[in-house]
Amino acid sequence: MITALYKFVVLPEIIREQNKIRSKARLDCISYSGAYDGLTFFVNKQNHLALYKVPAKEIVNANSKRIAEWTLTNNNLNFSSIYIEDFECPELGYGCPNKKPFIGKDKKPNPLFKYANDGYLFIINKDYTEIEVLIIVDGRNLISYYYQNLIDGNFDSELIELRKQAKPFFNYLGLNTNSKL
Repeated sequence: MITALYKFVVLPEIIREQNKIRSKARLDCISYSGAYDGLTFFVNKQNHLALYKVPAKEIVNANSKRIAEWTLTNNNLNFSSIYIEDFECPELGYGCPNKKPFIGKDKKPNPLFKYANDGYLFIINKDYTEIEVLIIVDGRNLISYYYQNLIDGNFDSELIELRKQAKPFFNYLGLNTNSKL
């Protein structure tokens, strides 16, 4: 069911310094399992896959009843907003790519448009310094169902397997991806 899992973290200061990363707010992908081409637009020239957590109200133009608190962005692209509807499970959320074919004031083509039918689930720590992104290809229309399944623990065994299969996305200087950050 889950196509891929990507683990993003805010790297410790010493690791950021060793890898010449200035931003303290940047979330770097340290491991993944499976594959998803929809994230290639967020890989920089050093081959780091990185996203930034930004307040959604700064990026998203939507009805205030429908706006998420946070969105994940990079390279002037909004990967996804993070919606949390079950306040008893604030560490679990969902989202989807922007399904508009054109973005911005200059109406440039949206490179994520071809992934518009995909759905995302998020496992988040309390301060949003660790986010696991679960990709469900063609899952947009049933994302609420998948979100509820995540809350109910129905993906637990699949997540254990995906985490076991995870490999480093990039070998950051000084970072041991087998240890806890």
